[in-house]
Amino acid sequence: MSDPEPSERYSPEPNVLERKAAEYLSRLNEGHEDEWRERTDSEVAEMERIIRWSVAYAAIAGIISGGIIGGVEVWIRLGIFDGQMDQVGWREQLPYWVGFFAVAGVISAIEIAALYATAIRGVGKLSNTSGIGLRTAGHSELLSRGLARAALEFPNPRVHVYGIDPYAYMSNWWIMARSVAYKMKVGVTSFLLRVFLRRVLARMAIRGIVPLVAGPLYALWNAIIVWRIMHEARLRALSPFAVEQLVGQISSETKRPGPRAVEVMMHGVGEMFMRGHDAHPNQVLLMSRLQEELGFESDTVEVDWEARLEDLRALGPHEQEAVLKVLTLSSILGSKTYKQQKELLHEAHEASGFKFDTDELERLRKQLKKGRGVSPDDHASVRR
Repeated sequence: MSDPEPSERYSPEPNVLERKAAEYLSRLNEGHEDEWRERTDSEVAEMERIIRWSVAYAAIAGIISGGIIGGVEVWIRLGIFDGQMDQVGWREQLPYWVGFFAVAGVISAIEIAALYATAIRGVGKLSNTSGIGLRTAGHSELLSRGLARAALEFPNPRVHVYGIDPYAYMSNWWIMARSVAYKMKVGVTSFLLRVFLRRVLARMAIRGIVPLVAGPLYALWNAIIVWRIMHEARLRALSPFAVEQLVGQISSETKRPGPRAVEVMMHGVGEMFMRGHDAHPNQVLLMSRLQEELGFESDTVEVDWEARLEDLRALGPHEQEAVLKVLTLSSILGSKTYKQQKELLHEAHEASGFKFDTDELERLRKQLKKGRGVSPDDHASVRR
């Protein structure tokens, strides 16, 4: 049986929204070949501009939405009840407030749709500036699906990747709680924010200015959502360059890592999955490229990091260095680097006779997000 494509490992059954968003991003893409190079200062500045404008559009949508919803509330309060709502029983108020929340729900739904449209459009522009070709062969489908999920704020799929369960170290109740939180993150929480403003703040002394407060608060909320989306999309768009850069360095060297060293790499990246409780598409790409370029024959990895740590101690300096580079890059490819992942890096460096510099790791992450890649000197900077 042939090996599945990386996109099938990452997202074997994409839903309609994910598939349509990925197709849209591919159509929007300029179709160039992957430009595996550092981004220029002007390109980095352009990506920052795209992010700022996307955030600004989201904020404007919040102001408009808040203004409409606040205006409807003022109309109900002053136009219908002549400002004497406290003197009217709840039964008389009920039909009007049912209508108000219906209007608020419709406006919120339109606003959220506009929010996602802004995010998807912005992510498409980011992908063009990053140099990724989403129409080309290779891993374009993996990349486009990863960017689509970022734009839609979908969590990474809960699937086994190379036989690895990314959630192996996470309890079932926490997995369920996190899944619910993801589903509520934008749509439900945005509407609940509006209910909170109406039902809680309206009881306070500032009840009269609630409609005025609503617009700026909605704008801030939208700005935060889109800012997070765009920064995650930038990480997903720029990280493939760092992956190709590292894999190219390792595979082109005269003394390539042997099977034992490659196995340590694969187990180490798999352990990163599990300690980060996630299989980020960038990390899936790294595993796929390691398998392709370094000849890892197995299609599954039964992670046993303790045993591979002993193997790491027995490797020669050249192979140890290659393993440490792979693990270091893997740790900054995800949305964040967790404490348990840093502990893995400490373990690997100690087994290789080095000390690990956590502060330098954060610098590398910032550098990666600016499209600068991670050079051999950068990798060396985390070792002391």
